[in-house]
Amino acid sequence: MSRAEVLAALPTFFDVRGELDRPTTAAHLDWLATRVDGVFVAGTTGEFPALDRPERVALAELALAAFGADRVVVHVGAASTREAVALTRDVVAAGVRRVAALTPYYLPADADAVARHFAAIVAAAGNAATYGYLFTERSGVDVTPAEFGGIAAATGLAGVKLSGSANDQLDAYLDALPAGARLWSGADTTLGAVVRRGGAGIVSGLSAAFPEVFAALADAVATGDAAAERAAQQRADAVLAATRGSVEGIKHALTLLGFGTGALRMPAPALPDPDAIARLVPAPVA
Repeated sequence: MSRAEVLAALPTFFDVRGELDRPTTAAHLDWLATRVDGVFVAGTTGEFPALDRPERVALAELALAAFGADRVVVHVGAASTREAVALTRDVVAAGVRRVAALTPYYLPADADAVARHFAAIVAAAGNAATYGYLFTERSGVDVTPAEFGGIAAATGLAGVKLSGSANDQLDAYLDALPAGARLWSGADTTLGAVVRRGGAGIVSGLSAAFPEVFAALADAVATGDAAAERAAQQRADAVLAATRGSVEGIKHALTLLGFGTGALRMPAPALPDPDAIARLVPAPVA
């Protein structure tokens, strides 16, 4: 079985003033570079609605410097097509070769509106591959597998990232994709099922703080080592339970590793059990 691609969904680090923390971002990227297959920049885990366009471009440039263009996917989604297109042009000009875009959000949008939105982003991306990003719970826009398959074929999307309840229809989305299109799941701990059903891998926020856990799971699935997969799956499930898959949980783990302040720009609940995360985190990075 081919090995799953583990893309770490990056959190965005902020300093004590709430500004973009470039030194911590660079240090974290350097630490991740030998531990995951690539990175997903400025997505949900990266608090993208709280970032301005220059900040999102800066994060893309930092990721390119650490990982190279083939290992970076930059999220360019925005509520308006105008903003998504402008950001796409900016990051492609910086050297990005793979972009992903959430459906438009907040105002209702039907399949035709989503198709127009994606078509404009694909055109702006030029030779860069463009992936759709479906997360109904956050966007308020539901695109069925059949609708997405038609949109992908009509607009030239190279694949899709599924988050939230869209993962419950994984098989249907895989069946609906045009030939050659790829699918990633945002449900970190389902890596084995995703790959066995034909998916490319996972976009994993948990991998930003626990990369070895998910690399071990991907290796075990690829080699067919059932015992190693069970052990890696147990570790992955423990990480999910402790952090609850939340941005604040991931950032807390990273502070224990020596990365950043743990600050978010977007309001978030207090962590119910920080000690549960601490028990899973190794010694701080030297």
